Amino acid sequence: MGAIERGERSLTLDTLVRLVNRLGVTVDYMLSDSVTDSDANIIAQFRQITDRQPLERKQMAINVLRTIFSYFDKDAV
Repeated sequence: MGAIERGERSLTLDTLVRLVNRLGVTVDYMLSDSVTDSDANIIAQFRQITDRQPLERKQMAINVLRTIFSYFDKDAV
């Protein structure tokens, strides 16, 4: 990674795809100069994580998020 960042080695498309899959991000995220955590970016990340999951696991993830947000709401009171 360091050699690629310093420009000492080139990054092949195959290596880039494996890298973004391993990191759980998209290619456009990896190649952008700066990334902001906009709602669209957060939703895209969530979709990327859940894309290959069965419907049951996606529903479980939604339930976990609802539980987490309900605790945040309780702390705000």
